[in-house]
Amino acid sequence: MYGPFPDALGDMISLQVFDLSNYDQYDDKNMRVMNIDLKNLCNLKVLNFESAFLQENITELLRNLPRCSPNKLQEMYLGFNQLTGMLPRWIGQSMSLVILDLTSNNITGPIPTSIGRLIGLQTLDLSDNHLIGNVPYEISMLSNLTVLLLDYNELDGVITEEHFASTRSLQYIDLSYNDLKIELISNWQPPSTFSIVHLAACQMGPLFPGWLQWHAGITELDISGAGIADRLPRSNQLTGQIPTMPPNITSLDLSNNSLRGPLPSDIGFGYLSELHLFSNQITGHIPESLCKYHHQLDMVDLSNNFLEGEVPPCLGALEDMKFIALRNNSFSGDFPSFVQNCTTMFFLDLSWNKFSGSLPMWIGKLVSLRILRLSHNNFSGNIPENITNLACLQYMDLSSNGISGSLPSNLSNLNVMRNSYMARLCDDFDTEQFHMFVVWKGQGLDYGTIGRVFDTNMMSIDLSSNSLIGEIPEEIITLDALLNLNLSRNNLCGVVPNKIGEMQSLESLDLSRNKLSGEIPTTLSNLTFLSYLDLSYNNLTGRIPSGSQLDTLYAANPSMYIGNIGLCERPLPNDCSSEGNASKQGGLGRGEESYAIEFFYLGLGCGFVVGIWMAFGVLLLKRSWRIACFQLPDKLYDKVYVLLATWARRTQID
Repeated sequence: MYGPFPDALGDMISLQVFDLSNYDQYDDKNMRVMNIDLKNLCNLKVLNFESAFLQENITELLRNLPRCSPNKLQEMYLGFNQLTGMLPRWIGQSMSLVILDLTSNNITGPIPTSIGRLIGLQTLDLSDNHLIGNVPYEISMLSNLTVLLLDYNELDGVITEEHFASTRSLQYIDLSYNDLKIELISNWQPPSTFSIVHLAACQMGPLFPGWLQWHAGITELDISGAGIADRLPRSNQLTGQIPTMPPNITSLDLSNNSLRGPLPSDIGFGYLSELHLFSNQITGHIPESLCKYHHQLDMVDLSNNFLEGEVPPCLGALEDMKFIALRNNSFSGDFPSFVQNCTTMFFLDLSWNKFSGSLPMWIGKLVSLRILRLSHNNFSGNIPENITNLACLQYMDLSSNGISGSLPSNLSNLNVMRNSYMARLCDDFDTEQFHMFVVWKGQGLDYGTIGRVFDTNMMSIDLSSNSLIGEIPEEIITLDALLNLNLSRNNLCGVVPNKIGEMQSLESLDLSRNKLSGEIPTTLSNLTFLSYLDLSYNNLTGRIPSGSQLDTLYAANPSMYIGNIGLCERPLPNDCSSEGNASKQGGLGRGEESYAIEFFYLGLGCGFVVGIWMAFGVLLLKRSWRIACFQLPDKLYDKVYVLLATWARRTQID
């Protein structure tokens, strides 16, 4: 569909639903659909322009909407566009509105106080804009409001119980990621029953919010990054000012605070399915009650705390566990055996702990696993061959352990790394609560703050800083979707696979600090997406391949060839003397040439010493030679003296 809409569209006075959502599927993405005059569509009830590439001022758009009395427009969806400008003060005149959705635009300015006149409003979504100023108290006049979404704006000020004085129907509230301060009295009992409460990055601390004890109906709570520096509730009883948590809660996120003390031995949330406590100061062990009372638990994140000891094997009873992150604690013992029963698990992060022992053979049975992170532990032994049975695996990090042996064969069985479209055949997972730290292109990136959604196309293998031996298997080039390959700091030998240039998706390649030899494959210059390369400290020799791509990489990382004294030509200063000599150097190398020079001087010195001793031996054993040798200087002296005296006498006579 393309071209302008006919003017007659504005005369369709019986029209009740006008849906132009997802307009990006059409050809003409620059059409200004907001220029349609809809003022006469008095029977219009639903207007859906979501994702319709609207690029005009919000005030001008609203002026084109029906201006009838009575106005029947009830639902207005204008989200996911590029609307600009400020919300007009007269927006409160649209009193028939039940749903107002303006999410994900570029709307600025304050929220008009007249919004309190929309007494029939049930859903108000102004999230992900650039709204500023305070949240108006007039919000409290919306007695029918059930959903209030103001997250990801630039709002400031204080939220008090007055904002919710008459909101008898409010169930879902999200004020996250603003500069708001929540000041609700500890005994506040709201007129409504909250179900979902998201107050991430709001200022609530340092004490745990006492008003939560009166909200027994909350099923999803996110108060991460709220500045709380208090102890966790224990046994559902208050400790000082610590409140009772709602018993029906299904999702709890207290991450990015300063919570201290141990995990409660009787945490008590029988309906809990998600528990996020990462980045706190929690100590002690994981209590076995965590798996005793929570059979529905399928997502646990205890990363970045001070937990220790072994992971209780009773977690194996939680067969529906899909996500577990224990990164950056002090857990010890063998590889947690409970994981064997979690066949639907897609995320496992045990990195930065003190786990030891070998990797279990049954790890290849976790066929749903998408993310496997075991780095910075004390694991040893070989990489199990059946790890390549993890067809859905897209991120594998076994770096900084004591793993030995060779790289596994049958790498082509890693289907998703071979073809990213194969990920569609794997179980999907929710990434809204995703928190992950990765090493990418030589830098550490925290995917809990860089993006709200994990990039499902990020394919990576990191086996660096181990004791791997053997050659890099040629089969690795079949992993066409791989973006990051890090095999650095091992004892790998042999040559760099000649067809490595066929890994067209590769963005980062680190083979440094191994024992690789031979020449750099010329196909490496074909990797147009490559933005990080490190081949340093190997035994590579010969001519460096030419190409603007490699020149750019060298400019960004001048040390990427260092430690390979057999390499020559641009961009290094040492030239290959000739085409033939270049190949010869490829066989000998600069290192072997220096050894030849050392052997030459060593032989010269030894020959000199042996010759001296032979001369002395002859003189010592042959008496006539010894006498002749010692008389020789005297005879030479006499001859020279006679010659000089004769020459001087002739000079005087002349």
